[in-house]
Amino acid sequence: MDISHPNLNNAKRIAVVRTDRLGDMVLTLPMCSALKHECPKATIILITRSYVASLLYRCSVIDEVVYADTIEEVTDAIRTGNFDAIFFPRPQFSEYFAAFRARIPLRVGSGYRWYSFLINCKQYDHRKTADYHEAEFNTRLVSRALGKEVATQLVAPVVKPDSAIRIHELFAFHNISNLTPIVIHPGSGGSAVNWPAENFGKTAKRLHELTNRPIIITGIETETEICKIVYNNCPQAINLCGKLSLDDLIALLANASLLIANSTGVLHVAAALGTPVLGLYPNSPPMSAKRWGPFTQNSIVISPPNGDDSMSDISVESVALSALNLLNY
Repeated sequence: MDISHPNLNNAKRIAVVRTDRLGDMVLTLPMCSALKHECPKATIILITRSYVASLLYRCSVIDEVVYADTIEEVTDAIRTGNFDAIFFPRPQFSEYFAAFRARIPLRVGSGYRWYSFLINCKQYDHRKTADYHEAEFNTRLVSRALGKEVATQLVAPVVKPDSAIRIHELFAFHNISNLTPIVIHPGSGGSAVNWPAENFGKTAKRLHELTNRPIIITGIETETEICKIVYNNCPQAINLCGKLSLDDLIALLANASLLIANSTGVLHVAAALGTPVLGLYPNSPPMSAKRWGPFTQNSIVISPPNGDDSMSDISVESVALSALNLLNY
């Protein structure tokens, strides 16, 4: 692998910039882990949104976190960070330009943007064709900078003690003791094509009848209506939509027997925690499981059987059977 840029091994301060969504951050932490492993003497700094702070609690692969919620805050963090190297897993003109103006010696990112002349270590991957998983696309930037292949491994979030206590109190309140719950997360925050909420509810009811496991429905406040549809089809469920902080959701997922979800950040959090996951994905390469699926062996992915993106063609029976498989029934 040709290297015609400053040596990453000499860098003392290495920044990674990722300022979009929850799942993107879960799939960016593997590149931070690779940097920490390959450059153990360097300080690894993550520039990200405050929204994902719960994922970074006591994160062992990050030395410093800079929270930046506006373009101005991001570019200011890049400009003043005194970095020796900076990585851009999601290319943005403003970020490339800020790094160029700051004269950061090593600037690593996609070579397929009109503004890629602003960086000096280019990786030529077309992400929309889904030749690799998103986590692998990110670690390939590290491989490019080092001139050798690096491993891609998820980084498990650390559950906050007070959140663990709250979840155990929640379990006690709902008499959840012998069997850990199945979590149903029917929304996706608009990031994917969803399986119908009614089908989530029918699946939840069937699994409750077959396993007697508690069913917990989760979602953000804007997903109240679809969570209500799930609950109406499975009134035995506990509907926690809009009632959990991200800290507490992480603690819940760490204590779940299974998560069933669309393509969403919550699915990636569960996968990183080691919780079995069943993901429902369209077939189109930019949205497919090949790029965005759970990066774990402890998972099953189901897509529309006809090769299109018609999520309603996924049957309740196929999802329920796959869930039972993951639950070892």
